[in-house]
Amino acid sequence: MAHEMSGEELRSYREQRGMNQQELVTWLNERMGRRYDRAKISRWETGAERIPQTVAAALKTAVSPVGIPAASVRAAPIVFCAANQKGGVAKTTTCVNVAWLLAAAGRRVLLVDCDPQANATVHLGVDPHETELAKATLTHALKSTRPMREFVTPVCDGAFDLLPSSISLAAADRELLRQPNGTLILRAKIAQLAGLYDVVVLDCPPHLGELTVSVLNAADQLLIPTQTEMLSMMGIPQLFETIAGVRELVNPRLRVLGILPTMYSPRRLQDEQVMAELRELAAVEQLRLFSPVKRAADYSKSVMAGRPGLAINPNSAGAESYQEIADALLVLINDDTGRASAGPEGVTHGA
Repeated sequence: MAHEMSGEELRSYREQRGMNQQELVTWLNERMGRRYDRAKISRWETGAERIPQTVAAALKTAVSPVGIPAASVRAAPIVFCAANQKGGVAKTTTCVNVAWLLAAAGRRVLLVDCDPQANATVHLGVDPHETELAKATLTHALKSTRPMREFVTPVCDGAFDLLPSSISLAAADRELLRQPNGTLILRAKIAQLAGLYDVVVLDCPPHLGELTVSVLNAADQLLIPTQTEMLSMMGIPQLFETIAGVRELVNPRLRVLGILPTMYSPRRLQDEQVMAELRELAAVEQLRLFSPVKRAADYSKSVMAGRPGLAINPNSAGAESYQEIADALLVLINDDTGRASAGPEGVTHGA
């Protein structure tokens, strides 16, 4: 009787050839005339479904590696984060929708929920309680010696991957304080993902605690979402100070991609006043100011659907703004020297 290929064997086969799941789907469909999708590959790799013998045979009889050549595999993914110590500024909405746009552009994307409130996890239809019981959250990934990739789960029908969060991450935040170099653990874990993803998106908690510092220590590009109201904007100078300390002591490659005004209403005088302040701040700091995201109900509705708002309605308010951010990141992904060079407008800021 022929030996059945296990999910672990399939994943090992794929990773040894530098392929992501979508690339394996494309190869299989072209070779076998089928219509497999990425979700199917995920179910095979996790053991949820048996791998057909015809698929196993096609893989095992491939004469040469079928993935992308080793020379074209990025040494490490671009690591992007959104941070502001004030809550309610659409950090999670931004991360979820930018991740979706990057995946739609054909990039291999992992979204890591670094917030104990698990907003990104819930937004993408994953139950934080269930992942906590399964020991498959960021908390467990940070504490485990197992590879970080073993803790991720596909979302949005396999469009991209998520490393979920749960309330236990709040305790991990405190534990990081007591460990030498504790705020470098996340950075070390992400380094394990070299060759597996083009972009890692980190959704920060709404404060400047150890988790946020850990994210900044690991990130290449930082976006600052800010609601168009004064309390939200007032925290930006303090964030600049934190960024400067991180760059000086730990992570000199950290750059500010720009500022994103959110929940903007052009009919409100206060919003117009804050926009004027943001334009002045961006000019002084030589930062890119992205188009403001207007207030809309689409994104709150998308949480109930467990999908990014732009996956449901590509023309939602703010679609242009999120596309601008995704395009700026795509420039960096396509540029092998983007990590060390100035990149697009605004990313050379030394804050």
